[in-house]
Amino acid sequence: MEKGVTDYLAYTGGKAGAATKDLAPVTIGWVNVEGTANGAPEATRGAQAAVDYVNKELGGIGGHPLALRVCKIASAEEEGQRCGQEMVNDSEVSAVAFGNVFVGDQSFNSVLKGKKPVLVSVATGPSVPTAKNTAIVFGDLSHVWGPWGSYSRDVLHAKTAAIVHTNTPPDKVAAQAAREAMEKVGIKVKSVGFDAQATDLLGPVTAAGGQSADVIVPIAAGQGCVGIAKALKQLGSTKPVVSTPVCLSPDVAQGLGGDLPQWTYGIAQTLPTDTAAPDAEAYRKASSSAGLGKEDQAKVWAAVSWSSVLAYAKVMNEVGADKMTPTAVAARLAKFTGPVVMGAPKVECGKYADSPAVCNDQDRFYTYKGKGAFTAVTGWLRPPA
Repeated sequence: MEKGVTDYLAYTGGKAGAATKDLAPVTIGWVNVEGTANGAPEATRGAQAAVDYVNKELGGIGGHPLALRVCKIASAEEEGQRCGQEMVNDSEVSAVAFGNVFVGDQSFNSVLKGKKPVLVSVATGPSVPTAKNTAIVFGDLSHVWGPWGSYSRDVLHAKTAAIVHTNTPPDKVAAQAAREAMEKVGIKVKSVGFDAQATDLLGPVTAAGGQSADVIVPIAAGQGCVGIAKALKQLGSTKPVVSTPVCLSPDVAQGLGGDLPQWTYGIAQTLPTDTAAPDAEAYRKASSSAGLGKEDQAKVWAAVSWSSVLAYAKVMNEVGADKMTPTAVAARLAKFTGPVVMGAPKVECGKYADSPAVCNDQDRFYTYKGKGAFTAVTGWLRPPA
């Protein structure tokens, strides 16, 4: 098993100890959707914890404190324009990072226009994969689904698949990508969408063939995951379920009586709660010391945001605090090949001509055994050749 990144000091090229408080800060702009039910405030908390850790333990950036300049998007596309203007006009912001920006990205990029580099963990907005001076270190909704084809063919030996997805724009993109990955390896797929407000999902799960398919793929969040799990139980299905990591959330466990579905989960990072993974243990220990709570630690968006900030710390230390400009950071970020903290050991930005910002297309798969216990069932898998 890959050990992953466990020595953050060596990884970032920092200096042990605290940053010098009276030096001018090196500032990262931070954009995230939060403030409404579908937001991910834990992404901002994960990013801020990483900033605090860099300043407390890793010497900041060349001794200068690292700072986070936050702009929040609530729910409207035009709010991204405001954030774009803030980031462009703030001379202290040398670079920008995204949390879960699934809305507002298009208006943001129409203003930013690549004037400052943007580092993204997982791209959920449609304009991000083609945005200028952007690096998506964990992947996007189109390319991160490729390994589902490899896993379903090589591990499950599946011939048929049922995809059940929420009819939201991101989940429709993900469902299409999962379908293409499986059909590429000869698996026959039925894909059925449902309204995000629906709770009784027996109909869509049945229509997709959930009672007989060799593998079931839920693409949903919150009550959608709960509804799919309940429908499969009603059908008496014992077939493998290979889900997104978004279903690994406390509200899903609560909706199912206290525990998560005992499914397999594909994820573009080491599972933050994997007790056997050295890189996950390093994350939990360091983020705890930086004040990130256990509930947030377990959430995907907090963990990948922590990783994004540390990747920027690595890049910025390579640039040097005295040479910090958007142009210099962009040039260095364009050469980033990893490793990614709790992510792939090597990434390749620009691999896909139609999505030049995408740097990763690899996943790992874990099976949940109940009561907090996960078993890693694969290492890093790539899409089918």
